[in-house]
Amino acid sequence: MVTSARLGRSLVVPVAALRKAPGSRLSVQTTVEADGLAVSASRVPEGSPVEVDLVLESAHEGVMVSGTIHARFVGECRRCLEEASGALDVKVRELCVESADDETTYPIEGEEVDLGAIVHDACILDLPLAPLCREDCRGLCPECGANRNSETCPHVEQNLGRLVVLDGGADQVQKNGAEGPRTTT
Repeated sequence: MVTSARLGRSLVVPVAALRKAPGSRLSVQTTVEADGLAVSASRVPEGSPVEVDLVLESAHEGVMVSGTIHARFVGECRRCLEEASGALDVKVRELCVESADDETTYPIEGEEVDLGAIVHDACILDLPLAPLCREDCRGLCPECGANRNSETCPHVEQNLGRLVVLDGGADQVQKNGAEGPRTTT
């Protein structure tokens, strides 16, 4: 078992004994501090906990790393620009080999595996590029910029027709009095 570390530093695990016993396993359960986990509109805050629960298993080709990684993310809602947050629950299954390529495997270097790279990549790939503060976020009014989650504006009725039709809600448009799409038979 590995103790707490900072993700920015290596989370290195020795695997020499593991590789000498085919089929053997090593459990790694730890909490590391997030460091540099960000994409365009969301990030895991610097220093926040990233829970790592992995199993390293000796395989013919090298060492198979599988398990889960949990962290919290924050970002800017793509519709209303308020804070969005959520959880990352990432399942990983990666192969570590001596002659690793940059695309499909991770390296075993000097009988050690750096789990920091696996944790980093898994979190980055799972972060939402365009997060939402909530699934039913109504966004900003395109006319006056009001946050339609917390304010009302006179433009809501004008915009309702075209926006709901785009979401596939033509029935809602007609109920609210806005003109829906016309069909001919």
